[in-house]
Amino acid sequence: HLLVLLAVILLEFLPVHPQLLDNGWDQFKSKFKKTYDPILESVRKIAWEENLLKINIHNAEAAVGLHNYTLRDNHLTDMTLDDYLKEMVRLLRSRHRKTDGDDMMLGATQTQIPEELDWRKKGFITPPMNQEDCGSCYAFTIGMAVEAQAFKRDGQYTPLSVQQIVDCSTRNGNLGCRGGSLRNTLRYIKDQGLMKHEDYPYKAEKKMCKYTRNEAIMTISDWKVLPPGDEEALQNACALIGPIPISINASPHTFQFYHDGVYDDIKCSSNTLNHAMLLVGYTKNAWILKNWWSEHWGQNGYMYLAKGQNRCGVSNYAAYVVV
Repeated sequence: HLLVLLAVILLEFLPVHPQLLDNGWDQFKSKFKKTYDPILESVRKIAWEENLLKINIHNAEAAVGLHNYTLRDNHLTDMTLDDYLKEMVRLLRSRHRKTDGDDMMLGATQTQIPEELDWRKKGFITPPMNQEDCGSCYAFTIGMAVEAQAFKRDGQYTPLSVQQIVDCSTRNGNLGCRGGSLRNTLRYIKDQGLMKHEDYPYKAEKKMCKYTRNEAIMTISDWKVLPPGDEEALQNACALIGPIPISINASPHTFQFYHDGVYDDIKCSSNTLNHAMLLVGYTKNAWILKNWWSEHWGQNGYMYLAKGQNRCGVSNYAAYVVV
């Protein structure tokens, strides 16, 4: 009976008529303001059709209880998986240096923390962010972590310049829109500080560095790396310190099109880390993560990720900043 029900639902979900696909493609281009040259458009349309099929099959399976989360058509649906990984998922790794000092935090033992916590409910409400086709997740993640600590200290939210990190941290080992590491970014901000977003707005491409030291309004005094693979330490840090930068595996196509529910794709291995997000809270069974792929991805830019299994390597490399 389950297979029959699934087949019936699939017929509802799958657009099979060419005219329906053409209409859907036109709506997709209009909604997300997409323009292509003629040759690229045919390639992108094929990718969109193939991805739409994957999305619809997954959602049909979710409708009969086979998945705990749904997918949706978003601004990344015209990307092949290879294009998506090259353009959107560009986190690099950076080793500890002696000049960093002792940046490893011991395992947390604090137990007096709430079962559920959401920093958004504490007033740290930020608009959806969009890195666009620039591999700058590292800059958004650390920049917003600094904003969060400043908010916790001062009680007000001041957007800081992500573009400054993209343009100016190459001497620390970052590669602009071709990727960067959380540690390199922490080193840069500790040395140089950050200007306001309004004074140095985001352009989604690497530009000439326009940093002015006397306009930097925020810096960090230190940072600590959490014990790898320790989700309890991650939860304690989020509760006691604030929003936490984390590294994650964003490789699966289900991650690319995530929409709603608790993401728990077993194919999302903990062995790969290629994207950075900000942990802003947790429930009893999920981490609440902020992404940089606009309001069209996830739940208005957020993901609920299953807790307890180090899914997608969420606790493999996490750190917090001290302002």
